[in-house]
Amino acid sequence: MKKYNINVEERIRELSTIKVLGFFDQETTLYIYRETIILSIIGILCGYLAGIGLHTFIITSLPPDNAMFDPAMKISNFLYSALIMHKKIKSVNMLDALKSVD
Repeated sequence: MKKYNINVEERIRELSTIKVLGFFDQETTLYIYRETIILSIIGILCGYLAGIGLHTFIITSLPPDNAMFDPAMKISNFLYSALIMHKKIKSVNMLDALKSVD
């Protein structure tokens, strides 16, 4: 048996049923991609909301006595974090990652 992505491997019967019902190859592929994209967006939004709550908790309840922090959240905070993560993902050495043993 061929080695598939784990999402496809676990759902091969479901995808086979969709193909038997008459879906084209492109529609079947978009079925998986659409789900992945929607789950990614939901995860990002939930992460941002949890981050805002955690930031508020830390800044308001745990500041040191000799320092003062600005508790305001700005859109630039989110943009900087997204930019840093993008650069980090871009710098991953694919060959080394594939050679490593899990």
